[in-house]
Amino acid sequence: NLISWDLFEPKGGSIDFQWVDFSYHSWDNLVLEDLSLSITPRKTTAFVGPSGGGKSTITKLILGYLHPNKGSILVDHQDISKVSLQSFYKSIGYLPQEPNIFDGTIRDNLLASSQDATDHSLGEALRLAWCDFISDMHDGLDTEIGERWIRLSGGQKQRLAIAKIFLKNPEIIILDEPTSALDSFSEEKISYALRTLFHNKTVIIIAHRLQTVKHADEIFVIEGSRVVESGNHTTLVSQNGYYAKMLELQSGF
Repeated sequence: NLISWDLFEPKGGSIDFQWVDFSYHSWDNLVLEDLSLSITPRKTTAFVGPSGGGKSTITKLILGYLHPNKGSILVDHQDISKVSLQSFYKSIGYLPQEPNIFDGTIRDNLLASSQDATDHSLGEALRLAWCDFISDMHDGLDTEIGERWIRLSGGQKQRLAIAKIFLKNPEIIILDEPTSALDSFSEEKISYALRTLFHNKTVIIIAHRLQTVKHADEIFVIEGSRVVESGNHTTLVSQNGYYAKMLELQSGF
């Protein structure tokens, strides 16, 4: 019998993990164990912690790339294992560490997010994402990018990917280490663009560098397959626990 998937209905962007276990290979090595937490709609939530602690796994579970061994994940009170991912992804903007920019023109890349976008809306998305470098290109929006044509820097690719999210205008935005590999000039521009993008959205940030998340409404510290601390930056610093120790180790904060 064919499985009948429900259509996802966006209702603000609440996300709930309910007693979630997950392992990649065997039950002996759980990456997440009995994880229960709620992500508040239209707020910015960050996940921090050591490498291998389960931060990126949480992202992949929300996106439906992975499925929990036990428990459920609800988005807007709908179990995402039972909804059509095609309908669900209309409500999601995802910015991975390596942005998904394909060979073709800048216009082609932008229209992949919003096929009926006008030149005015394309221009507005590029402006909001600080893609000012495009005005210096000979063919503007019709400039070819890719192996044999213009090569974009890491910062330019990320800004173009952010412009695509502006065009899509999703309810939920997920960022995986959004500024981890950028120079300080690119990081400043991207951070400014992201602050504009976050307005009235449910935002999830996976980060190693705490500088990226200090303005988040709530920060979950994931270590050893569990949430070991949660709160905002000020609260977590005052607790003088795991987050505060991470902060001390990251010089220049």
